[in-house]
Amino acid sequence: MMTPTERTPASATSVAGQTSPAPARNLGGVMLGALIGVSLASAGFIIGVGLTGLAGETTSFWYLSRSAGLIAYLMLWGAMVWGLLLSSKIDQGRLRPPALLDAHQFLSHVALGFAFFHGLVLMGDRYLSFPMQAVLLPFASRYETLWVAAGQLALWLSLLLSVSFLVRKRIGQHVWRSLHYSSFLIYGLTLLHALFVGSDSGQLGVQVLYLSTAGVVLFLTFYRLITGRKQTPAAARPASAAARPATRSASGSAQSES
Repeated sequence: MMTPTERTPASATSVAGQTSPAPARNLGGVMLGALIGVSLASAGFIIGVGLTGLAGETTSFWYLSRSAGLIAYLMLWGAMVWGLLLSSKIDQGRLRPPALLDAHQFLSHVALGFAFFHGLVLMGDRYLSFPMQAVLLPFASRYETLWVAAGQLALWLSLLLSVSFLVRKRIGQHVWRSLHYSSFLIYGLTLLHALFVGSDSGQLGVQVLYLSTAGVVLFLTFYRLITGRKQTPAAARPASAAARPATRSASGSAQSES
């Protein structure tokens, strides 16, 4: 005799499969809020130390900002790579789409948290003297205005994309996908910001890092474009081929009736 679990219909399984993304979305929202909250709290504490003068004359804030910025860049690069692997469908047998999507979202949220810390911690630096307006508003900084603004625009666009994960069903798949294409702009702006503002961008190791990571993103982007063009005609052929027999059968039946 079959057990109750063995008699479970396929429809119940599909219903369970539809309800499973809800906890994942809730977890994503909690994780996003926690990461941003921790980054803001940490930056606020360090800013307070700097403004009260407890840290003295130190360049620690600049180094903290640079290290956080480098980590944010690497996390963003990882999110780009996982997203391109998901959309280009490379090695589907080993790389499962749900795992790729989870990694993509996780790295995007972590990158955003480090990016906020990267900017806000500079408010405690007495050498550069970055007020909050110069940190958060594009083109408000007097220091390397254009390239700093590139990073600020990338920050706000990243926040918009992270929030779009949580409201994906409300805004619709088409709008969400259109917004998601801005991730290429975000990565480009972040790379320009890192190259032209980073004080360590002149070091050979950092240059190799930027060049190699950008090369991977460029390769995967072209791979996605090329494979996408090949798959479109292949997907259209079966439909046209299926229409031909139907047309022939219709013409044959008309001849028999006549």
